[in-house]
Amino acid sequence: MIDLACVVADKNMEAAVSALLRRHQALGIRPITRRVHVHPQKDPGCFHRPTLVLDLYRRKAKHAMIILDHAWDGVPSRTGSNLESIIQEKLRLVGMEDWAAPVVIDPELEAWVFSKSTNVARVLGWAGKTPDLRGALEQQGLWDPNDLKPRDPKAALEWALLTAKRQSITSSIFHQLADRVSVENCEDRSFMRFKQLLQDWFPPTPNTNRDGNGTRVRPRQRDGAVPKVKTRKQLIEVAIPLDAIN
Repeated sequence: MIDLACVVADKNMEAAVSALLRRHQALGIRPITRRVHVHPQKDPGCFHRPTLVLDLYRRKAKHAMIILDHAWDGVPSRTGSNLESIIQEKLRLVGMEDWAAPVVIDPELEAWVFSKSTNVARVLGWAGKTPDLRGALEQQGLWDPNDLKPRDPKAALEWALLTAKRQSITSSIFHQLADRVSVENCEDRSFMRFKQLLQDWFPPTPNTNRDGNGTRVRPRQRDGAVPKVKTRKQLIEVAIPLDAIN
């Protein structure tokens, strides 16, 4: 039995969630086994028929999560949190409320991209540019100076990529962002819910700093940096003052 089954709305979300779930230390959870499955009916299917794919994992996973965007044609609710409540009731009616939970990204996955991490600019090709990424988006009217994030994050991401790299949004971009950007700086409501659900289901253990094979791993610092570790020789020199050796 795997730990977690994630049902997501599209390939971009699959790439982002797959990369995030490998970063167990950054998420504050133990290492988990998981499967990320794209719903064949995308966002509307995740809402109207959440159990279509979840049923496949009912006896194969300890917990399940269904993740979708709030921005899609025909969405029946004005807020992501209200949409979550509706899906949660659907899960309750089939006895899944303690096993699975929904996460609705408002308005869509691109909202998770724009954090304070410097790696956002690096991945999008804006490192070292003047104006910087946020300044350029403000000049284009894509980011209000008073807002924490662009009001239309998808349009902002598309413009940033086309301007700096002359490329469109791909699942590879989402994978790179999810793999490198610090999750500590993300203040998005849906991401915080995603992280809290994982921490509730899979709290860290004393061996959280080991991978699935039991091998000790070195924790990442913010934005993916690996902390320096003193060598055995350096530790001995610290422990035994030189003037104590005759």
